[in-house]
Amino acid sequence: MKRDPEQILRAYEDAKKVYAAYGVDTDAAIEIFKTIPITLHNWQGDDVVGFEKHEGVHSENLVTGNYPGRARNGQEMRMDIETAFSFSPTKPRVNLHSMYGEPGTTERNLQTTEDFRGWIDWAKQRGYALDFNVSFFTHPMMKDGCSLASPDKSTREYWIKAGKSGRAIANDIGRELGEVCINNIWVPDGTKDIPADRFAYRARLADSLDEILSVNYDKANVRDVLEGKLFGIGTECFTVGSHEFYLAYAATHGIGVCMDTGHYHPTESIVDKISAVYPYIDTLLLHISRGVRWDSDHVLTQGDDLSAIMQQVVRGHLYDSGKVFMGLDYFDATVNRVGAWAIGLRAAGKALLDALIEPYPMLQKAEIDGDLTARLALLDEFRNLPSNAVWDYLCYTRGVPVGTEWIDQLKAYEATVQSKRG
Repeated sequence: MKRDPEQILRAYEDAKKVYAAYGVDTDAAIEIFKTIPITLHNWQGDDVVGFEKHEGVHSENLVTGNYPGRARNGQEMRMDIETAFSFSPTKPRVNLHSMYGEPGTTERNLQTTEDFRGWIDWAKQRGYALDFNVSFFTHPMMKDGCSLASPDKSTREYWIKAGKSGRAIANDIGRELGEVCINNIWVPDGTKDIPADRFAYRARLADSLDEILSVNYDKANVRDVLEGKLFGIGTECFTVGSHEFYLAYAATHGIGVCMDTGHYHPTESIVDKISAVYPYIDTLLLHISRGVRWDSDHVLTQGDDLSAIMQQVVRGHLYDSGKVFMGLDYFDATVNRVGAWAIGLRAAGKALLDALIEPYPMLQKAEIDGDLTARLALLDEFRNLPSNAVWDYLCYTRGVPVGTEWIDQLKAYEATVQSKRG
């Protein structure tokens, strides 16, 4: 449904006055919003398939559904990503896995920057920053579900070389684009049942990481983070790269960690962890999804958990710290994949904007004064401020669809582009 521009502008002027009464400058908040990127994960676009050809290889990522129109190559995926960005006012940034090198014929441990030339040139042309992940999964060189922690030396050596190549590629990406590239390391290594020697697995992983990280790169080009996990399908009893292991390793090796909202206990939130970990690590990457039951990687939508995360990022001024980055991480093939991206981007954007226009100083004052009743009351009252009018105005002035307009545009894209794919 097309919205009336005059109505959007009138609603914003009214909302602006309401927020001003609480000491909030919505125009200034919008300008800050424009500087904060939300990273889009490319692997949602093809169900974490990649561009390589490995027949019969077990996938460590369970993607359900078979919605038509999956991106089959880099050109289609990049077109889909651009379309998703056109539906959101958030600043664009893209996260790329190494299984999406083109044309997909280079072994992962032999990849160079030129395998991602198409992505780099595209990002440069579009003004996007790129982040990078070596895909330590869904490959013939995985042995018994392990890569860097494998008891098999040749397996470890293969993936160590891939990790080293990935860091070199990430460094080149950051240097060429003039924006730091976040190099995220996640491995699925673990055991289905109880291991006899946990120490040996973790010693092997630590040794592998030491080798991968042995080259010092300019942190203006690349920053390294480690992504932990509670458990995975097939690794229910033991995950080598647990949160505790990676946090301790990162804090003692001058690198960062990635907190994925779906990688913890179902009732565990990263909200309290952000302020606990941030001061002591080099970089903090937040991978935001919507866990249902556990690590189900559902499409991100608005909710209390998402709002609380963005409040921490804004209240602590982490968005301009140079060491905190936010990105989406989910995959769903039961819905239009571009739509899934757009829903998540818009949800993250709304939560970020809400946090930027929150009358936070009033909450701080009530807390300092010891007026806990006022603090709780204000938290609840602020939920009903006219933030959606500010969001609509932001979308309108950024030239992206307001309200539900984007859904009709998505359907048109599906009919004219995605439906034509075999």
